Amino acid sequence: MNLFSRLAATCLVFQALSSVHAQTINLRLSVKIIVHPTTGVAPSGVTAPTFTNAVQAANQWMSSYWRGYRFQLTEVASIGGPSQGGSTGPSKWFGLDASSSFNWSQFQQDTQTNSLYLFRGNAVNYYVTLPTNWNTGGAAPFPWETTANGWRSCWGIVNGGPFWVVHECGHFFGLPHTHGGCGCPSTANCSLLNGFWVGDDGIADTLPEAAGDFCFTSIDQITLANFNALFVNCSPAQQVLAQNTFYNVMSYHDPTNKDLLINRMTELQHDQHTSYANADRGNVVSGFSRFVSTGGNDANSGLASTAPKRSVLSAVTASATRGDIVLLRPGSYNEQITINKAVTLRATRSGWSTIGRP
Repeated sequence: MNLFSRLAATCLVFQALSSVHAQTINLRLSVKIIVHPTTGVAPSGVTAPTFTNAVQAANQWMSSYWRGYRFQLTEVASIGGPSQGGSTGPSKWFGLDASSSFNWSQFQQDTQTNSLYLFRGNAVNYYVTLPTNWNTGGAAPFPWETTANGWRSCWGIVNGGPFWVVHECGHFFGLPHTHGGCGCPSTANCSLLNGFWVGDDGIADTLPEAAGDFCFTSIDQITLANFNALFVNCSPAQQVLAQNTFYNVMSYHDPTNKDLLINRMTELQHDQHTSYANADRGNVVSGFSRFVSTGGNDANSGLASTAPKRSVLSAVTASATRGDIVLLRPGSYNEQITINKAVTLRATRSGWSTIGRP
């Protein structure tokens, strides 16, 4: 298990403290490199090892989150070139930014209707059209955009680092930027806070902040906006919130170091990510996580963070044999159970979970 376990009398006590062997849930990732229409050459610097290195690095971040998710690179395929339609086939996108407002809808239609694009219904489809770059980025549809518009393909500028994998797939699993979706102060979604124009992602354990060209460049700007104080003068709890926002993988901060430092994901971000992985994005994952809480109800499915089950036994019973995860909120679960299927029990980072008769 990716958690600390201790057998004490008749109780099992869990806390997410150290790395031990456990089952994981795979987030399948299918990468397509769009090549030059006449030469068939990939964009500069983009090779198969680019993606194996990126996924390996991304999974080091994922292991530190204690939720049991890992990226599985199912394929890296080159598409387009002279044998596949030249400039009218997939290579029509070679060298272009597919995420622009002029291209995005057409790109989505092309990738999902033309078999040459190798769109996979059981994976996150990621297309690469531009050279590798230290300042990676891209675009990925949110689950609600898939429902409303049918958008399911991702596009991006890549390198061998972890940031673009976790960040863009974060969007795919329902995570907005920490600053929300606005370019403050130019849109109505922003608000004025202690003299700063800020946007918000709607997640309670990250802080509002400026976006886009107005992005905060220091952690002091975040604390001044939210607490009207420099970081060093904030309480420990406020400092944690500021750090979890400034170093968040869904932020735009410190681009030169984002493959090293911009790697955090909060508990509530994980909950949202998991809820979408269990529902709208269930076709691209190898298993489900079921939430259990002492305040839950066994009539719930446990697949949404807001509707946990009450007992460990109910969650284990509802889990499939393909390697699901039972995620325990902090508390004491006064029950004795027998587990005879491939299910992993995990605790969150927020406290201890105890199973057993008092």
